[in-house]
Amino acid sequence: MGRKSRVKRDRREQADFTVALTACEGTWLERMPSDEEHARIRAAQKLLEGHRAAAAELSANEERMQRFSLEVFRDERFTPLHFDDWVVAAVLEKFGEPPVSEDPGDTAFTDYLRAAVQSVASARVRRALASQVLRFLPDYAEAGLVNEALAISYNAYTTVMSDANTPLLVQMLVGGLSRWYDEVAEDEPAGANAE
Repeated sequence: MGRKSRVKRDRREQADFTVALTACEGTWLERMPSDEEHARIRAAQKLLEGHRAAAAELSANEERMQRFSLEVFRDERFTPLHFDDWVVAAVLEKFGEPPVSEDPGDTAFTDYLRAAVQSVASARVRRALASQVLRFLPDYAEAGLVNEALAISYNAYTTVMSDANTPLLVQMLVGGLSRWYDEVAEDEPAGANAE
């Protein structure tokens, strides 16, 4: 098999993995990006280069950047990137049910998420999510939503280049867990929990 054939095969395998990893089946994200889409992503990245001052200001406070990024990724348009059920099932099998607490000072849920994200966030998973989230960049940049576009770009980079629990990874797991429980709750017959 020649080099070009191996590259094409690897690209197909990565695309199949990405579709299986996330809830993007049946959406535009299920298809591999076209040459035109790649060009739009590059143009958006080039546009963001002109906003270095905004990027520096946004990233000057790491906690603020984390909170802002979580807000960005809570938007419904990122729903197709939520981890698919098989990933959530693996998390639940390994770590059990997420803890629930009314106490705002209780870090049990945050600790659970940290451990769960680390268990699923292999280098391959990180690359797949980062490449998918960059596909949203042109829409944000073209709409003039510079801070949001910068947060997306920052998270894509940090997700690939570190082993951190980035807001992208955390929110995609939270979204997957939420969908899992919504579907489980819907599947249970009325009064199933009644005594």
